[in-house]
Amino acid sequence: MHPIHAQLLGLTPLKLKAQYDTLTASNDANSVFVPLVLPVRLAEDIALALNCENLEVISGESIALHGTTLTLPNEHLTATQKQQLWQMIYHAVST
Repeated sequence: MHPIHAQLLGLTPLKLKAQYDTLTASNDANSVFVPLVLPVRLAEDIALALNCENLEVISGESIALHGTTLTLPNEHLTATQKQQLWQMIYHAVST
């Protein structure tokens, strides 16, 4: 519902979660993803853990995995980011 209509009806407009927001999704589709080159050993370890031969690593705002595409903030991860990455991989493999 458009915010103007919600205001006229006295309703509180709800904001969609990012995964359901069509405006964000269309912006993501239009944005250009920059491929990242990880250190060879890290790339091999991630591909082995995910059982994926053609892993694509791109830059993004956060750490995420969508199919065979891994999004990372940059090529050099902090210890906290590495921990988040391996936790995400563990949850992706265990489900």
